[in-house]
This record gives sequence, C-alpha cells and structure tokens, in this order.
Amino acid sequence: MKKIFLIIIALLMNSKTGAQQMIPKQKGFEISYSVFPQSPEKQNYALSEGLISYGKNGNYLFGLAEYGRKYNDYTHYDIPIDTFLLNAGYSLHLWGDHLRNVNLNLGLGGLAGYEQINKGNEMIDDGSKINSTENFIYGANGKLSLESYLTEQLVALVNGQLRYLLNSQLVQLHGLFGFGFRFNF
Repeated sequence: MKKIFLIIIALLMNSKTGAQQMIPKQKGFEISYSVFPQSPEKQNYALSEGLISYGKNGNYLFGLAEYGRKYNDYTHYDIPIDTFLLNAGYSLHLWGDHLRNVNLNLGLGGLAGYEQINKGNEMIDDGSKINSTENFIYGANGKLSLESYLTEQLVALVNGQLRYLLNSQLVQLHGLFGFGFRFNF
C-alpha cells in the first residue's frame, strides 16, 4: 500500500500540463479510496464518489457520498461497522505552482449519515448482545489534499482527513488517509 502512495506522489510531482485548469463553474466527478490508520488485520476502508464545482481562485464546493467498513475488535470476534455518509463542504486553495499543475487544498465540510453495527444483528456469536445496532450519525471533517493534473481533465488526489462524528459507536475523532482521481468536464 505504501508503494502505491509513493508512486502516486512521484507522478504528482512530475506531471506537466498546459491547459486551463480550475475555471470557475467547471464541474468534476471524483472517486477515492481511503484507509483508517492503524487498521487491524482486516482491511478498514472508505469508498467515496461525488461532484465538485469550482469557484474563484481554485476554491471549490464538494458533495460526496461514502461507504465505509471498519472492524471493531471484541474478544475473539471482529464486529463489522458499516457507515453510509453524505459529505458536503467547501475547499480552499492554499498553494499551487504557477501553472496550477500541483495544488494544495484545505477542505471543511459537514457529515450526515447512518451507521450499522454487526449487519444489524444484536447477538454476537458468543451470546453477547449489542445495545445499539443502528444509529444516525453526524459531524464535521477537515481534509488536506494534494491535487495534481495528470492530463487536461484528469486530476490525481492524495489526501488526509480528520473527522468528528457524533452519535457514533466508534471513536468520535478519527483520521483517514486516501487517494483518488477526479475527472473535470
């Protein structure tokens, strides 16, 4: 996994394009894959996709839908926790090279969604009972992303997120590290 991130960062730093980028009212479709740091043996991940709309100076609005799977260790069992989130917010352009091929953005957004524990089953295989198997969750997130144009319309993304979720059975504050692609049209 670390090798993939290093290859993406190397591509980000070496890319060169000459097209007009981040034009106000330009739209884009984004898809990304993120992981929770310090995941146990089973893979904890989040998949998201959504739309963005550029404003002035490289800033943009974003709206993303996300599915996440995280496992919680309980004695000899891994209890799956599924989250379905909507993430909407605004991203500020912090830095970019003079051709805007490589950019650093800071995004702030709100989260709302649904959390399901152990696929909705109250009973665990050892006879224990889960008090709450389903919750509506909400909160806020911050995202720092490094974005680079690979072609005139394709953007590679590497980002880190910090989330604060209320009403969740997981820890309220957790991070994510991910990568993805955006296609501007």
